[in-house]
Amino acid sequence: MEQLISIVIPTYNRAHIISGAIQSIMNQSYTNWELIVVDDFSSDHTEETIREWIRQDDRIRYVCNERGKGPGGARNTGMLAAKGEFVAFLDSDDAWYPSHLSDSIGTLELTKADVSFALWVELHGNITSYKFDNEIERNGLQAMRTTFQTKNDGEIIVFEKGLFDAFLSHTRNFFQLNTMVFRRKLLDEVGLINEQFYVGEDTTYLLRFFDKYRIALQTKPHCIYRQSPDSLYFFCDRWKLDPDTIHLNEEIYKKIERQSFQSIQAREHIRVLAAQSDFIRNKAKQLSNIDIGIASKYYTLSYLNRYDRKTALRYCRQSLRYKVSIFNLLLFVKLLVSSKSGSVFLQKALDLW
Repeated sequence: MEQLISIVIPTYNRAHIISGAIQSIMNQSYTNWELIVVDDFSSDHTEETIREWIRQDDRIRYVCNERGKGPGGARNTGMLAAKGEFVAFLDSDDAWYPSHLSDSIGTLELTKADVSFALWVELHGNITSYKFDNEIERNGLQAMRTTFQTKNDGEIIVFEKGLFDAFLSHTRNFFQLNTMVFRRKLLDEVGLINEQFYVGEDTTYLLRFFDKYRIALQTKPHCIYRQSPDSLYFFCDRWKLDPDTIHLNEEIYKKIERQSFQSIQAREHIRVLAAQSDFIRNKAKQLSNIDIGIASKYYTLSYLNRYDRKTALRYCRQSLRYKVSIFNLLLFVKLLVSSKSGSVFLQKALDLW
């Protein structure tokens, strides 16, 4: 008999798009599931939309937070309400392939793992792209196949110790909350998501499982990750941003500034976890790489604020505190000696992501 899987969808003002995510769950070949939709205090007609789905299928439940708790808090509400032996997550603007749940449960049984992940495709507008089919990603996957145990001729990679180190070593992230299926009993040890994080709350949560439990990665896509313009992260096409004119668009600038602070907070937390880990081989190098990432975030904030010298200098000092580079050092000097605000021209090493 199929074991019950509790699926958690956090949502906020997504009445116009959430039905696609729910339909992808209805299309699953694995049928013994419950869907918990957690409404994070929406102001649109999300509840009416979900109630309509409930009338069609009683496996769906609707829960509404009494106040907005953010994506981490909404997922926590769903996990606390879960009744299944397994827990899975899906965002309200994304979708699963029909075999996601059945393949994930099959992988857990085959590998005796506690957690399973899979890869994904990205959907930007009407364009679908698979980001794991280039040389860098293929080499990263092959390196993991060489280092760790595999199943099904390398289609599944199994990790016990060393996954956190591999995560820090790769430029590409191979793990996403939307493809995660794990045994609910692990919640007693792992706990809930840190609700203080609005960016990186998913990644910092996943890291709690690394090197503590047996984890399986399925190296084929299971999920369609939609880069929606109203999402917390993909609110604009960042490839098209001009760093020299962002300051003219206060709305975009404020969002980037807020996300930068949230990203720094998450990276600082990851740094603490890395410093405490007993399974990272070259810890000094890994910590240095994290510092470079944080320094780059502060450098970017300094550059974007170069028309406000006092603010720019404050951010640049923070950048230098984490890692001194030719870029932040020159920027700091130029901010000190330049008599014209905005005369700085060093766009290299900016991190708008």
